[in-house]
Amino acid sequence: MFNKDKVKDVAKLAMIEIDDQDLNFYSEEIINFLKLVEQTENIDLSQVEPLFHAPDNTLNARDDVVDKDPKNDGINSSPSHNGNHFIVPKVIE
Repeated sequence: MFNKDKVKDVAKLAMIEIDDQDLNFYSEEIINFLKLVEQTENIDLSQVEPLFHAPDNTLNARDDVVDKDPKNDGINSSPSHNGNHFIVPKVIE
């Protein structure tokens, strides 16, 4: 099953420094979680009807509106532009 060596391995892969106190704590937490997951294997689902499709949920989003205000245009709000293009410093000679 899961043990302290695996916690050390995961900490090493994540480049996390872990001391013995944390190692004990996280090992116990992970083992307790895995025991909880293991308990779900004993749940009787024989009386549960299968779900054939996801529920019909709709997203209540606002309508898209075109903003013609030039102040909200990306080019016109940039610090340096000529009206149609961004002006940037020359990078390559």
